[in-house]
Amino acid sequence: MQRRSLTPRPGWEKRLRDVGMTWYAPTPEHPVPYWGEDVAYVFTPGEVEKLRRDSQDLTNMVLEATGAAIEGGRLNELGIPTFLRAAVRDSWERDDPTVYMRLDLAYDGQGHARLLEVNAQTPTSLIEAAVCQWQWLEDQQEAGELPGHGTQWNTIHEGLSEQWTHLFAKCGVREAHFSAGHSEEDIATVTYLRDLAQAAGVRGSFLMADEIGTSPEFPHLLDTWSLSIRHLMWLWPFEYAWESRDAAFLATTETRLIEPLWKAVTGSKGLLAHLHERYPDSGLVLPASLTPGRLGERVVRKPLYSREGQNVTLPGEVPTPGAYGDLPMVEQAYTELPTFEAADGPRYPVLGVWVAGDEVCGLGIREGRGRVTDNRATFAPHVVLPASHLEKSGVGK
Repeated sequence: MQRRSLTPRPGWEKRLRDVGMTWYAPTPEHPVPYWGEDVAYVFTPGEVEKLRRDSQDLTNMVLEATGAAIEGGRLNELGIPTFLRAAVRDSWERDDPTVYMRLDLAYDGQGHARLLEVNAQTPTSLIEAAVCQWQWLEDQQEAGELPGHGTQWNTIHEGLSEQWTHLFAKCGVREAHFSAGHSEEDIATVTYLRDLAQAAGVRGSFLMADEIGTSPEFPHLLDTWSLSIRHLMWLWPFEYAWESRDAAFLATTETRLIEPLWKAVTGSKGLLAHLHERYPDSGLVLPASLTPGRLGERVVRKPLYSREGQNVTLPGEVPTPGAYGDLPMVEQAYTELPTFEAADGPRYPVLGVWVAGDEVCGLGIREGRGRVTDNRATFAPHVVLPASHLEKSGVGK
């Protein structure tokens, strides 16, 4: 695993816009580039195969721990509101289908990957991973910057397409509404997922999350025409929804959500403690506990629900800012991220492994400027090359 510099593609900004990514540049809210055009991570096939095996094992463990938490009546430990627990359990028992999730891993090319957390319900950086970095690879190969036999661990697009085909053919999903909040990236992500769904035969239309209606006279959520929403692909965090004015409808609606309600369990960081309880010797799961102090002082403290590194406390440091500081915390043993030096400071990559259904299907990388991956992190593409080729190829600098 290496970090290499490469020559940016001519007109790379337009190339990204061509495939639907428009949030690549710095903004006041995101003061560094979201897309890393001049850098790539290089892996050997052996490293990728080990990552694939470890990630598939972790996926199986995460889903098993999710089921055990639901069936064992432990949802209170994971921050699931009381009024929603029966609906979460029903969603699991119905086997409501899932399309995707992302596992965030610490990995330095040696030994096992270690699970940092699970992005189960609203994972983003999807277009970057599935589409943009594949386009980047083909462009750089055509330009001679990368050898033609280089590959990526990237069948994300194909995996998601197969999952939508499964939902259409086996789960009876013939039409769905697609929704997101007022975020450029979220809207683009949902539009991409809708395109995949439509290619699989699922009819779909888009509406904003705040346009979704409710009525005590209807068993389903409603669209802007007050028509029933049978299936809703919803890029909107459950923890936002269950604190909203219409939260009670989550527990009673006949609308089937994609991602399903049982993903509120998978997405709770409290599940990290359950994973350690079930698999203490796996080598893939870091020690974690819901009991403060049980693991000593060298721990990372995380709210049960949070995003973009908010309200996270590293050993000996103050918490990062955020809106989740009043939530219960899970403590997870601290593990070092690999460190790569750049001209303007160190980079700390976190590997995001994508899962379609229950099968791992590809890799995306975000490099933070600090040890907590936050909204200053940049997406960096990757390439897979034989170990024997790395030194003599002159790839990067």
